[in-house]
Amino acid sequence: MDSNEAESFEKCDPEDELMLNKRVVNKIGERNVRSCNLPQKSIRFVKDWVTTLVEEKWRYVLFVFVSSYVGSWVLFAGLWYILSYAHGDLLEHNPTTGERMGDGVMPCVQGATTFPGFLLFSMETQISTGYGEKVPTEECPESFGLLTIQLIVGLLIDGAILGVVYAKLVRPPQKISEMKFSRRAVICQRDGKLCFVFRICDRKWQHAIETKVTAVMLESRRTAEGELVEKHESYLKLENDGRLVLLWPVTACHVIDRNSPLYDLSAEELLRRKLEIVVTITGGTMTTGQINQARTSYVPGEICWGHRFRNMVEYDTRKQSYVAVNERMHDIEPVDTPLCSARQLDILKKRLQDRVLKDEKLPEPTVQ
Repeated sequence: MDSNEAESFEKCDPEDELMLNKRVVNKIGERNVRSCNLPQKSIRFVKDWVTTLVEEKWRYVLFVFVSSYVGSWVLFAGLWYILSYAHGDLLEHNPTTGERMGDGVMPCVQGATTFPGFLLFSMETQISTGYGEKVPTEECPESFGLLTIQLIVGLLIDGAILGVVYAKLVRPPQKISEMKFSRRAVICQRDGKLCFVFRICDRKWQHAIETKVTAVMLESRRTAEGELVEKHESYLKLENDGRLVLLWPVTACHVIDRNSPLYDLSAEELLRRKLEIVVTITGGTMTTGQINQARTSYVPGEICWGHRFRNMVEYDTRKQSYVAVNERMHDIEPVDTPLCSARQLDILKKRLQDRVLKDEKLPEPTVQ
């Protein structure tokens, strides 16, 4: 795309900006949908806390990661402190005889008499494989139960928090780069038929397995009974049922035939229609095998009638391989295209064929 086209794309009219704000899906695939007055919305986030943490920002995940460990250490340090206090381990020794003033011949936790000491003991119990100077003893039967509970809680925290961190690390990014799809779509002729075409480039091979592309048109429609259906969905049938082999940047094509929702759309009508075409690509990554999605949308201001994409794949004889020039990802060029709708184009072709057949059937004039 040259500099003039880039400037025209960046400088939008106020009406175009208003249309961009009204779109359902923005260019990077985020939904412009907000839900309000949902009952028990906060409780649902708490119940499904795993999904909530995976979708949250890293700062909140790290805060939960640290606070869960620190909180468990402090909690069990307090429980060990209460257990030792009830057993009399915190009492001072008899100054005359030097014997223990508490119950039993030894404390429940050897070497811990203050809360910081019990905090260190709690940390050793939960994250280490052995003990140092602070060790539990067989004096208190309750210590076995408390020790077992702390070990189980520590394992649960390790499995849950580390599982969340791993899921957050391997999942695809929330914001898919705009380079995944072309900034604009085009309408041009292919083999004599009007086609809606857009380009897809998957440089990171995030959708290399079972790649499937779908396109749906969202537009308000009023029924025969007068009901207004907001954002009615009409699916656009893509070539090969939307299955693509993304060896290099490819174009996805929708043939505008009599079954297409764009069949009655002309170049002039396109500028007046308030429609949005949402494109979704689904596939699995070759590294993890996880299924992920990427989306974008095209509004009438981003659909160029009478243009086509320039070729961006070349064969390099020196490297003995095909080279995709990413700078041409969004480049388009004008091409002769009828400005009428596909329906009108079919009618004109039909009339032309009938006229040709009629001329062929006329008898040749006889020469006197």
